[in-house]
Amino acid sequence: MEFGSCLCDGHCQSGWQPSPLPRLFPPKSDFAAAVRPMAKKRITELCSEVNLKTHAQIAVVTIATTEGIPIADYATGMFNQWGVGHKDDNRGILILLAISDHNWRIATGLGFQTLLSDDRVAGIGAEMVPDLRKGQYSEALLLATNEIARIIATERGIKLSTLDHSSESNLRDRN
Repeated sequence: MEFGSCLCDGHCQSGWQPSPLPRLFPPKSDFAAAVRPMAKKRITELCSEVNLKTHAQIAVVTIATTEGIPIADYATGMFNQWGVGHKDDNRGILILLAISDHNWRIATGLGFQTLLSDDRVAGIGAEMVPDLRKGQYSEALLLATNEIARIIATERGIKLSTLDHSSESNLRDRN
């Protein structure tokens, strides 16, 4: 099983919008039924705390396939149509896995261009790939969500009670 890696800026200008999309609620949407219940709970708790304490939104989504649409276009369309990130500062992140396509994308709002550069987000995505290749979608999504939440919390100078600090050592161990 091979997962492709994508650079992630969330600013595709193709104009394509995925339609129809389910409503975004809660912050994780497992349309591909690929994430274990305990991981869903942890991701939801972490995304909710990030939103509450940092005014940033993280949406975590799995789908079966983009049906031939480039994942960058699909993620950008989903990001824009769902309105990830608060309107006043556009601090939103979408983590998208297309399970059958073996592909992923992390799209960022304009409010995160500096903090979460293409290179930084690509590095986070690259850290997911070993778990994705093993079909460990829950682990990959937890790793990415934790790392993004850690970066956002550090920038805001706050502590997140739901952050899994073991992911920091996992990232160091893999390098």
